[in-house]
Amino acid sequence: MDITTVFTFKIEIPFNEWLVFFDSEDSYKRLSEFDIKPLYRGQSKKDPQKVIVIHQGPEGNMQKFFENNGSWIATHGVKVSTIEVSDWI
Repeated sequence: MDITTVFTFKIEIPFNEWLVFFDSEDSYKRLSEFDIKPLYRGQSKKDPQKVIVIHQGPEGNMQKFFENNGSWIATHGVKVSTIEVSDWI
């Protein structure tokens, strides 16, 4: 069963710089290794440092992705301690 996962978090760099990382070929390749599809990413209107990302993939794969790529994500302006996650079916 595919799960839709919603993430909100803060970034330490301007949103446009973070988008270069998020929309990169490397990022999409890493996600595809876990059969995860990015559906949406956006910036809060009230707080330009707050980001939302929505992905969809097989149950458990997002956790595996983070286990394998967490340190890589942290080096691209994401304040890991601010990540909030919710899963939807």
